Amino acid sequence: MPVELRVLALQSPQIIIRELAAQFTRDTGFAVTQLLDPAELPAHARQRIDRGEDFDVAFIEEAQLGALAREGKLRGETRRNFLRVPIGVAVKSGAAKPKIDTVAAFREAVLAAKSVAFLDGGRSGPYLHELFAGWGIGREIDAKALRPDTDTVGELVAAGEAELGITAIATMMATRGVDVVGRIPAEIQSYVCFAGALGPQSRAPEGAKALLDFVTGPAALPVIRAKGMEAWADGAPAN
Repeated sequence: MPVELRVLALQSPQIIIRELAAQFTRDTGFAVTQLLDPAELPAHARQRIDRGEDFDVAFIEEAQLGALAREGKLRGETRRNFLRVPIGVAVKSGAAKPKIDTVAAFREAVLAAKSVAFLDGGRSGPYLHELFAGWGIGREIDAKALRPDTDTVGELVAAGEAELGITAIATMMATRGVDVVGRIPAEIQSYVCFAGALGPQSRAPEGAKALLDFVTGPAALPVIRAKGMEAWADGAPAN
């Protein structure tokens, strides 16, 4: 029987690990068990780590990982950069896709939408809130915005509750019932970056190290690209 590897990963890393899990198990003999619900956000991951949840390896936002490593709640010396995930836009399947190829076009699309969904927390939500405020349209957007505290922007769009969804593009690509329009323009792009590290008392450190190596290695690159993400090399800037 494969040895269980308990993985605490947020949604974007989960998407990649899920695609690679079968091959990883065949190659190493370690089976991946995901501990987080895909909709859970960094705050939820933090709560579970603070409660002392038992895990072997975590894949979370890079700033959060650094803070937890400084507190001794992750093994900072094992840290590996993993993913950069751009912010994108999605609409309900079959709906007309607005133009978002320029900053002006994206701004107009957000203003024209009857409702807009983006996260309350995480990294992309506060960034978008500040972006809209800086454009002087914050109040207009707030009046029609849905700001979930779980990673369910795509689900809100699929259900017809929001006309536009704006969040990490990979999570919307993984949601049934939505069509991804594309990334927001490069001039205003902000990446959500994820890194991995071992838990302080991993019961399977060899397997956890093997998973870190596997998902940041060449075998993962085609999957990462296919899912709308970018590999984030160690030493590379987050943005």
